[in-house]
Amino acid sequence: MTQAPATGLPIVEESEAAGTVTAVYEEIKRYNQLPYVPNIVKIFGASPDMLTVFWTKWRTMLTHRTLPDALVAMISYTIATHNECAYCSALNELSCRTLGIDEEMLDNLVKDLGHVSPLRIRAIINFSLRVVANPKGLTRADYDQLRDLGVTDEEILEIVLTAAFCVYLDVLADTLKPEVDTSVAEALHQLR
Repeated sequence: MTQAPATGLPIVEESEAAGTVTAVYEEIKRYNQLPYVPNIVKIFGASPDMLTVFWTKWRTMLTHRTLPDALVAMISYTIATHNECAYCSALNELSCRTLGIDEEMLDNLVKDLGHVSPLRIRAIINFSLRVVANPKGLTRADYDQLRDLGVTDEEILEIVLTAAFCVYLDVLADTLKPEVDTSVAEALHQLR
């Protein structure tokens, strides 16, 4: 069993997994249509109970999501990049590119939010950043601005939960320090 270089935590490869860990690995691959187990998951493989908790939270977010995949990917990419989480930034950039989000939009999401179009997307991304950077600073006017752009209360709640979940994932990745998955790095290299 190898160890994560930055933490010394064990990395449980698929070939080393057994019991619950094997079952969760297989479910993660099947549910996310991945040919591999992500590195962050392999670190959780050292604790079947914590792996189950981690996957249950992640699966619940995926299962009950109603926002468009592209919007969730843009929110996730913007927050991960803002938080300087290299692991999550890479995963979310790949998601964005796979969903057809172009280079100009990706650049605007992190460097010039004022040029993100349409306005509804810009407002949602800006609100998401405020959720993670200064939640106490949000006012009724911030919520009403979204409503004026046709965002429903259910969508607002999902945006808040998505933004908070992104921070949760960023904290886990920054703490556990998994290396960016080889297949993610290779795919990004080809798409850039």
